[in-house]
Formats: sequence, C-alpha cells, structure tokens
Amino acid sequence: MAVGGRSTYGVRMTTVTAPKTTGRVLIVILLAQFIIVVDSTFMNVSLSTLVEDFDTTVTGIQNAITLYTLVMAAFMIAGAKVGDIIGRKRAFVIGLSVYSVGTTITALSPTLTVFILGWSFLEGLGAAMMLPAMMSLIVSNFAAGPARAKAYAGFAAIAGIAAGIGPIIGGLFTSYLSWRLAFASELFVALFIFTQLKIIKDAPFLGRKPRFDWPGFILSSAGLITAVLGIVMASAYGLFISRVDVEIFGQVVLTAGQISPTVILVSIGLVFLLVFVLVERSRDRHHHDTLLDLNLFGIRAVSSGSAVQLLQYLVLTGAIFALSLYVQMELNYSAIQSGLTLLPLSLAVLLSAAVSGRVFSRRFAPRSVILAGFAIIVLGAAAMGVLARDATSGTEFILGLALVGFGAGTIASQNQNLIMSSVKPQRSNETSGVINTSQNIGASLGTSLAGALILSVFVLTATSLIDESPVFSSSEQSQLDTAVTEKAQIISDAQLGNAVAELPADQQAEIIEINAEARQTALTVVYAGLALAGLLGFAAALRLPKTPPLSSTGPGGTGSSTDSTAGQP
Repeated sequence: MAVGGRSTYGVRMTTVTAPKTTGRVLIVILLAQFIIVVDSTFMNVSLSTLVEDFDTTVTGIQNAITLYTLVMAAFMIAGAKVGDIIGRKRAFVIGLSVYSVGTTITALSPTLTVFILGWSFLEGLGAAMMLPAMMSLIVSNFAAGPARAKAYAGFAAIAGIAAGIGPIIGGLFTSYLSWRLAFASELFVALFIFTQLKIIKDAPFLGRKPRFDWPGFILSSAGLITAVLGIVMASAYGLFISRVDVEIFGQVVLTAGQISPTVILVSIGLVFLLVFVLVERSRDRHHHDTLLDLNLFGIRAVSSGSAVQLLQYLVLTGAIFALSLYVQMELNYSAIQSGLTLLPLSLAVLLSAAVSGRVFSRRFAPRSVILAGFAIIVLGAAAMGVLARDATSGTEFILGLALVGFGAGTIASQNQNLIMSSVKPQRSNETSGVINTSQNIGASLGTSLAGALILSVFVLTATSLIDESPVFSSSEQSQLDTAVTEKAQIISDAQLGNAVAELPADQQAEIIEINAEARQTALTVVYAGLALAGLLGFAAALRLPKTPPLSSTGPGGTGSSTDSTAGQP
C-alpha cells in the first residue's frame, strides 16, 4: 500500500507494504478491541455483588462504570494525537502497558476507590491511547481494498459483539468464580498481545512531527469531563431541580429545590467545548498544530457517522444497564441469571454483525443498512418499555432484547467502515479518535442517563403513590416523602423489607408494593427515552452520504476518495 502525497500538519506517512501475517495481526488487534469494549458492559450484571463487596450503593458502582467510558472519551482525541507524535505502534504499546497495570489493580482492589483508580482511570487512559492507534495500524497492515474493508468491518463488529456478550462473561465469572478473575483474565490476554507485537508493522512518519496542543487538550478534556460528570450527578441530585442540599467541603452551596448541579456542570462543560472550538480554529488560521482538525466535521460521513456512533452506544449501554439493574433488584436475579437474561441481545448482536458484514454489505448501501438498524432498535426499545410495566420474568424481554441487539449489530458492521473509508490514510488516527470519543461519550451517557432517569422517575412515582396511599397518615406521608427524596436508591424488596421491619405489617406491604411499582414505572420511562434516542439516531443517519455498498468500493484510502469531497452530497 503506497501512502504518499499531501501531509497533515507537516506529517506524512511512509510507504508501507502490508505484511503476510495479516490474519494474525487482525486477531491481535481484535483481541485488544474486545477486552476494552467488554469492560464497559460485563460488570453491569454484577451490580449487587459489587455493592455488597465494597459496602457501597448502586449509584457508586454506576459511577465507576460511567467513569471508565468517560475517561476514554475525555482522552481519546489526545491519545490519537500522541500516536501521531510518538508513533502509532509505540502509543499502542504504552497504552497496553497502562491498561495491564490498571486491570491488575482492579482485580486486587480492596475498596471502591481503588477499584475506580484501576478500572475507571488507568484502564480508561490505556484504552484511550490504544484505540486510535489500532485503527491506524489496520491501515499500515492491510492493503487498500477488500482486505482493509474486512479488517475495518471486523474491528467494528467485535466492538458490538463484546458489548453484547459482556454481560454473559461477567455473569459467568461472578457466579461461578469471581468478578476479580474477570479482570485478571484480561491481563492474560494483554500478556498474549505483548508476545505478538513483533508481527505488527508500524507506519513511521517522515517530516516534522506535530507538537502537542496543550490548550486544546485542557479545554476539550475539561469540557467533556465536566459535562458528563454533571449528568452522572443527576442520579444523586436530580436532572433539573436538586432533590437534596449540595455540599462542598461541608458547606451547602445549593439547597434542595434550587437548580440541579447537573444543569450547572453541563452548561460549564458546553462553554469549555465552545471555547475549545474557537481556540482550535484560531490555531488553525495561524498554522499552529491543533489537537483536532475541525475540518474533519465538514465530511458528512464523519460528522453524521459520529452522531450515529454516539447514539447507537447510548441505546445499547443504557438498555443493558437498565435491564441488569431491574432483574437484579426487582426479580432478585443472580449475576449469571442476569447475564442469561441478556443472552438474546448478545446472540442478536453476533448474528446481525455476521449477516450485515457478509450479506448486507454486498447488496445495500451503508446508509440504508444503518437506517434499518435504528428502526429495529426503536421497535426493540419500545417493546421493552411496554413489557417492563408488568414483567414478572426476564424471559418476557426476549423479543425486545433481540431487536435492540440485532439493530445495534447491524449498525456496528457498517458505520465505522463508512467513516474510515471517507478519509485519507494520513487522517486515520485522528478520525479514529473522533469515532471512539463519540462511542465512549455514548456509552457514558447511556449508563448515566439511564441511572439518572430511573432514580428521578422512581422518586416522582414513589412520592406520588405515598401521598395517595390511605395506609399512611399525613405526617407519615411527609416523613416517607422526605426519606425517598433525600435517600433515593434502587434496592431490592428484600433489602427494603429489612429496612422497614419495625413498621406495622400493612405499612410494610404497602411500602414494598409502592417500591415495586415505582421501579417498573421508572424502567418503562427509561426505555421510552432509549426509543427516543434511537429516533434521533435515525435522524442522524439520514444525513449520511449515499454511497454504494462498501464491498464495491475501496475503503480506507484506496485513493478514490479525498478529504475534500468524501461524504459530500
């Protein structure tokens, strides 16, 4: 594969030839992708176990899950730029090393704080360096045309597969071994990858290496972290109005009933991101190196495809988290039972990724396949919402889960390939950073918004039912309303029964019934919200360029597409 011609910010790639060991190279890259993505979903089915082991709350574990994808999102673009500066293979190796240290710490973690340090931060940072580099290493190891197209398709499909079967893996480890061994197994995979590094061909640079854009890095990271953390805090304080006082170092800064810190932090985060855009444009006009070439978003496949990636993972991770929480707390399922409940989603992702990659790619345009995928997701999420109202068993969600999984796998098989085929190989690292940032923002939002909506709707429903109940006096209703509002947590009927054991029998039964009904209503609303997100994804996909089936083109830099025209109508 010859890569020459123009450079990006003074950098150009050397001419490279795809090695003969491409099959082994692809296995190594897919294994790395698998352990990174599976991390974002396989602990969802272990919520109750982690809560017990760390003596914490569901919200605490939810925050750990969200922070993992948030750290990746915040540092992914910076990780891509570091790869441009030090070399993609070196960035991959450094990232893999950090990831390995993180998964070791996580497996041995004695407290939630150490767990978050190892998993959310170190593994997240390692992944942020690895993922962009992996997409670029596909360029340097696979010849332009069908070979690279298949590698891109496999890379995208394995992400959907890992997200889908993560709950099964987590359930097996947690129920029959230990969740700690799940993280330890990732270390063994990482060690195997280290032994195979010699077969991966790097794509070294000639010419001036870009300088790291520290202002851009600080502004983009601050914006993403602040905005998503704001949404994470909605679980504890509320989406728009604060349910409880907000304290910082013992000082009350916002009282209950005032604006939620979520609104404040999201607004601050958006301001940071706006300033980031202005700074990057200014640096570009003055010919300074930038963290991100904003001209990428002038390519419709990149701008619309990034929105598709975000919304697809928002729905997928939100659906997995919400149902995992429901079956563990409402139906008292174990980790393996929770994982098996999600099996229809996992199998559907596997099936659709295979069918879409082998069949749909040959006959239908990517845009059409992606639109169909979102239509299926909307139907699945809507079905889940309807079923949640009266569900008494996880098997009642089979149809909805299968539809969501099939839709997500269908999209995953097409979208990344479409985006990467729209840019020249010189920009593959940067474009990969954009794709993976979008993916991880979506995953962060999926978990955090699902958790926030569940608690917000739970509080509204529970307090309303308490106020309407004839079992409680006015003073008892007021006390219960305050307790629900200030200490809102999703807990099982057994945990609630222990908490109210001293109350009269009729009041115990009423509280448990209210708790169950509020949980069901919350889940119904969450899936309605996920269906809405699917509709937004459908709208974003309408803006994708109308290209021929990917198998009939030369994805990933065949020389037929140029940055100035790819993806334009």
